[in-house]
Amino acid sequence: TISLKAAYFTQPGPPEVIVWGDLPDPVPQPEQCLIRVGAGGVNPIDTYLRGGLIPMKLPSPCIVGCDLAGTVVATGAGATRFRAGDRVWGSNQGLLGRQGTFAQFAAVDECWLYPTPGGVSDEQGAAIALVGVTAHLGRVRDARLRPGEILFVNGGSGGVGSSVVQMAKAMGARVVTTAGSDAKVQRCRKLGADLAINYKTSSVDDAIKSFAPGGVNFWWETLREPDFERAIPLLAPRGRMVVMAGREAKP
Repeated sequence: TISLKAAYFTQPGPPEVIVWGDLPDPVPQPEQCLIRVGAGGVNPIDTYLRGGLIPMKLPSPCIVGCDLAGTVVATGAGATRFRAGDRVWGSNQGLLGRQGTFAQFAAVDECWLYPTPGGVSDEQGAAIALVGVTAHLGRVRDARLRPGEILFVNGGSGGVGSSVVQMAKAMGARVVTTAGSDAKVQRCRKLGADLAINYKTSSVDDAIKSFAPGGVNFWWETLREPDFERAIPLLAPRGRMVVMAGREAKP
């Protein structure tokens, strides 16, 4: 019998509403896998849901957390992609009535699960899940980044920003980014950035113009309130911009 410990809340509110305690054992439905959770990721969306900032139907009690990585321990009769013992990662939990991931075990629809590559820890798998999906969708699906293009990431040391830096370099782009300290600038360079700028001590716009005199092909904006009047003149003709933040901002 599985003894389930979980972090959950019954009513949205401040962090103090979260309880660490016992809940009934999750039972996988026909299309689900039962996962022994090795690690869960914390993202802003988790705080929005817990705080009631996003109106959404939630189970009660509601386990927090969207991301997870772990090991399959059982499967429903209709789940065919994974078997007990397989290592998996996933996101999209804790939303739209689905229970979250901050628990010892989670029953997850197998369509939201993916195999964890060998050599990748559960901690790494959970940490990259949501930010990696976000970076991929914006870069590939929306902006259709091409090899040789110049990409600017406004903030390359955060979760999504660092994912964009690494994935863009893997696709053959030239990457410019910013960070708020010399240590973070060095980190961005280690992740593959061709140019990393300390925005507190250098003129970012001058550095961009020097690196990309013809303009930036793709601008990835992470700031809550983007400055379009500043950014658009720095774009190349037919340049693209992806804005990922600013839920309530009116830039």
